[in-house]
Amino acid sequence: MQEKKESNALLIGAAANIFMAVLAWFTVYYSNSEAILLDGNYSFIMFLGVLVALKIVAVRANRTKTFPFGKFYYESLYGFIKGLMILGVLIMSVTTAVIRITFYFTGYLDNIPMLIPEPILHYALICAVICYIVSFYYFQQNRKFTNKSILLRTEQKSAFVDGTLSLGIGFGVFLFSRGGEIGFIPYLADSFFVLVLASMLIKEPLTIIRESIIELAGGALQDDAKRKEFETIITLNMPETLKIENIFISKNGSKYIIFIYISTDELVYNKKDIITARTNITNILSKNHPYLSINIIPDGHINV
Repeated sequence: MQEKKESNALLIGAAANIFMAVLAWFTVYYSNSEAILLDGNYSFIMFLGVLVALKIVAVRANRTKTFPFGKFYYESLYGFIKGLMILGVLIMSVTTAVIRITFYFTGYLDNIPMLIPEPILHYALICAVICYIVSFYYFQQNRKFTNKSILLRTEQKSAFVDGTLSLGIGFGVFLFSRGGEIGFIPYLADSFFVLVLASMLIKEPLTIIRESIIELAGGALQDDAKRKEFETIITLNMPETLKIENIFISKNGSKYIIFIYISTDELVYNKKDIITARTNITNILSKNHPYLSINIIPDGHINV
């Protein structure tokens, strides 16, 4: 059920991205805006990324001899690559803006096509609305999965970045249309706003990359609220004869991996207590987290 809903959400995002990419390429022809070209290319990259995400949803739970625990790391790897792609688009946007500004102030105006504002303004408003709607839709869908889908979270942030870039470009063109053709405005209106927006949005891809690297490396769960939720459930369902020494929770894509280290004051461990604890914890957590690996590790001998 989760896979189907996740796939449906991603399909809606794919349709929105390819529509915005085509719209951007048409707008570039009539507007001379390199910022719009980059925005359109960004949307096309997002479209290709969604296609990859759909494939990951279909195969991540499949177990093979090579991957006996499933292919959930594909989700983390996808988030890492997508974060790099978003970062690359922002760097390209900044580089293009800096080149245009440099050309202007060094007197090479012939290398900078004058902007035509009307097509840019229409494009920016349409795409900003679409992106924010899609981003909110991804956010709402991921909430239904208790925010555990790295695919939807990555796409949600991508759509937000794209929408903010479009909105900023539109705002810059609005000022251009109000300011007329005075000074640098006809040449550099979108360039300055690209620089401002890139500085505001740079945190998004860096966060995606950081979280993905931690997951790929098997690091500790970074979601503090989720970690506390798991620890509370584990503590409440542990028999009095077993003492929790430590709890390590990791996440790889949508799969959670939990190690519970226990001790006892008894001479030996009661195997039945350990099995009962693991069963109860699994039953509770699996209601909202279908992909789980729970390991209870005692320090000593078990009474069978």
